[in-house]
Amino acid sequence: MSNLQIAGIILVLLVACGVVAGIALGLWLGWIAFPVQVSNVDIADLKPEHQEEFIILVAERYALDHDLDHAQTQLKQLKDNRVNERVAALAKKYAAQNDPASVWLAALAEDLGITGPELAAIARTATPTPTNTALPTATPTITLTPTRTPTLTSTATITPTRTPTRRATATRTPAPVSIATQWLPSFPGEWPGGVSVTWANVAPGQKYWHLVKALYCDDHDTRNDCPNLPGGDTGTGIYVTLLAENGTRTSAPLLVTKDNGNVATVDDIGPEKSPTDMCNCNYSFLANQWPIQVGGGQPSDKIGGMGLYSVRMQLKQAHTRYFLTFQLVTR
Repeated sequence: MSNLQIAGIILVLLVACGVVAGIALGLWLGWIAFPVQVSNVDIADLKPEHQEEFIILVAERYALDHDLDHAQTQLKQLKDNRVNERVAALAKKYAAQNDPASVWLAALAEDLGITGPELAAIARTATPTPTNTALPTATPTITLTPTRTPTLTSTATITPTRTPTRRATATRTPAPVSIATQWLPSFPGEWPGGVSVTWANVAPGQKYWHLVKALYCDDHDTRNDCPNLPGGDTGTGIYVTLLAENGTRTSAPLLVTKDNGNVATVDDIGPEKSPTDMCNCNYSFLANQWPIQVGGGQPSDKIGGMGLYSVRMQLKQAHTRYFLTFQLVTR
């Protein structure tokens, strides 16, 4: 072999080594030293599957704190005018998959004003206790992480640095949890300002009376079937219904605390009504500010401040009605 041929082979080897070294250096710089970063991305810019995880986190948080205003503020980050219907659709989707997240989603959808028998049935299903998982902020940081391959072509995978994670799985044995309250209209924004709720402080596995539904009918209110409910447009009462764990009517004493601290008597609120009474309730009496809870030995949620006040007209001593449903449940 001549010197010229040997020199040619050496030159080819040097060029090949240089190309390989260049490729290796480029991949190291692109993947390790200077990875691509995309910052200040809105929640609305996330992929649909990540937006879905975000909605589930909002519903899980709402199941813990019942703060509807905060939940609505979080959902507005999606910039979706039909986000309420989207929450309801997700509840039905996950219910079909026997995913416990469907209960949180259905309860949130109902309180957002989306109602229906299917959602009501989903929202009344026992589900794992929600965990207080931090929600992503409006400007999460998205990191583009290339997939490392030996070729020159790399595939980028978008991985949010704060990807919402659902801790509940369909295979996990459900743990008892309190049922979300159905507020009609939304509480507290569309209720009289004096109304307040104290939730029963009970341990997991303990039975208690939970306020599962609360309806406020304003003066001449046409929403939520108010014209057809007991009392009509001129009614001024509070109507209380008590349900057993299986959803049927049951009986229990009502504890109503008067302004002087004494418990209201039969003379104040009347006796418990017959199941055949036209009000289809256990108790009915004139609307007032007195706190109401269920007695009989079990802990109970308490609600008070339900006076004769019209939110629509901003007027005191108006014809307003309240319909409360307490159910014996297990946390």
